[in-house]
Amino acid sequence: MFKRTSSRVSSFRLALLAATAAGLSLGATAPALALPDAKVDQQIRPNFGGLINPPLKPHYRPNRWKPTRYRWGKRPYRPGYRPGPGYEDGYYDDYPRDLMVGVVDCGDERLGPTPISDALQSIADNGILYIRGGAACRETVIVQYPVVIAGEGSSIFSGADVAPALITPSAGNACIRIAAGVKGVELRDLHFKTEQGGRMPCIEAWDAEVALVRTNVEYWGDSSALYASGGRVIMRDSIIDARSWDPAVLIEGGVIDIARTRITGESGGLDLTPGNGESRLDQVAITARGGETPGDVGLLVRGLRSGTGSMTIRNANICGWTAGVHLERGAQVDISRSRICDAQRGVISAGASLSIKESAIGAREIGVYVASGRASIVHNRFFGGGRPAYAESGAILEMQDNWVYWERDCWLDRFDPGLYCLSSRNLPGSLRDNGGWNGGARRGWEGDGYDNGFLRDGMPMPLPPEAPPKKKRGWGY
Repeated sequence: MFKRTSSRVSSFRLALLAATAAGLSLGATAPALALPDAKVDQQIRPNFGGLINPPLKPHYRPNRWKPTRYRWGKRPYRPGYRPGPGYEDGYYDDYPRDLMVGVVDCGDERLGPTPISDALQSIADNGILYIRGGAACRETVIVQYPVVIAGEGSSIFSGADVAPALITPSAGNACIRIAAGVKGVELRDLHFKTEQGGRMPCIEAWDAEVALVRTNVEYWGDSSALYASGGRVIMRDSIIDARSWDPAVLIEGGVIDIARTRITGESGGLDLTPGNGESRLDQVAITARGGETPGDVGLLVRGLRSGTGSMTIRNANICGWTAGVHLERGAQVDISRSRICDAQRGVISAGASLSIKESAIGAREIGVYVASGRASIVHNRFFGGGRPAYAESGAILEMQDNWVYWERDCWLDRFDPGLYCLSSRNLPGSLRDNGGWNGGARRGWEGDGYDNGFLRDGMPMPLPPEAPPKKKRGWGY
C-alpha cells in the first residue's frame, strides 16, 4: 500500500513538472501582446508618469533634543564675582543671569572647553553675546534662552582687519543646538563650519524662533546644514554651502522667511513644509554644485494634512537641478519674477495649488508638468528645448500669454492655447547669462535677469506666432 501510494505521487510530480516546463517554454517563445488602444496611447502620449514621484531618498531626522541640567565646562569668567553654595559640586543654578552684554574670546584658556555655552548662562533674556574673532571656538553651542550671538568685528577707527568669529565643533556634533520653545535667537555675523558632521546637522532647532543674519554655514556630512522642526526660521544676507546626502536646508512645519540668501547643495537645495502662516522666499539663489545625483530637487515644498501655510516665491534663481521645483499634495505656492534654468524638468506639481507669473523656465524635457491639482501659468517665458507644459487627465492647467522660445521653425509645430512661439534667437540676453551668481562681493541677486531683466527686456506680452517663410517661385517649386 505504501509503495503504490508513493508511485502515484511520483507520477503526479513528473506530470506537474512537464506541464510547468511546457508553460515556461511557451511563455519564452510567445511574444507579449498589448491591446490596440494601449499601443496607440503609447505612441501619441509622452511618458511623464515617472515625473510624479522622483526617486527621492528619505531624509534623516535627528531625535528631539532636550537640554539637561547645566553642568558642563567651567563657570563663566566674571572677575570679582564669588559663586554661591553649590559651586564645589559643579552646579551653577544660583549664578545670576543679569548681564545684557557679554564678550567671549575663545583664545582665552581660562574660559574652559565650552566658553560660549558657559557665558550664555550669565546673559539675561534678549541680551547679546559677542564672539571675538581670531581663535576658533571648538564647541557645540547650547542655547536655552532668547539671546543674540554676534561676531564682534572691528572698529572702523582701528583700521585693522579682524577674522570672522568661527564656530567649529568636534566630529559628529552639531554647531549649535537651540532648545525647544526658545523664541528670539539671532545669529549675526558668524561663521559655522563642520567638516565631519556625520548624522548631525550644523544648526538644529525645535519649535524655536531662529534668525540667521549675515551668517555663513559650511557643512560636510550626511544630514542637512540647517534642520528646524516647527517654530520660525528667518534668513537675511546669508550663505549656506552644504556637501551632504540630504538637502542643504530642511524645515518641517515652520514659518519660513528667507531673503537675500544663497544656498548651494549637492543632492537637494531646500526641503520645506510650511506651517500655519505665510512663508516666503525673496531674492534667494538655490544652486546645484554638480547636479550629478539622480532625483535631486532644487526646491521641494510639501503640504500638511491640516494647517498648511502658503508659500510665496519671488525673485528666486533655481538652477542646475534635475527637477527645479517639486510640489507635493496640499502645497500652496505662488511663484513670480523668478528663474528656473539648466534643469531637466522645470516645475512638477503633484496635487498642489500652483501659480507661476512673469517667470523664466528653462528645461530640457518639460517646463511645467501638472500631475494633479490646479496650476495657473500666466506671462512666462519657456526656453531650453523642452515641451513647455503638460497636464494629466483630471488636472487643471490654465495658460495665458506665455512665450516659447523655440529652436525649430514655429510653423512646423502646434502649440496649445496660451502659448506663443518665438525663435530662440530672440531670447533675451539677461536669461542666457548666469555670471552674476558666481560669487565674489556680489551675492548674485543684483545682476540676475528676473527683476531688472524684465524691466530691461520688456514684460512678456501676447504675440502672434511667427509666419512661415514664403516659398520661392521658380524651378522645382
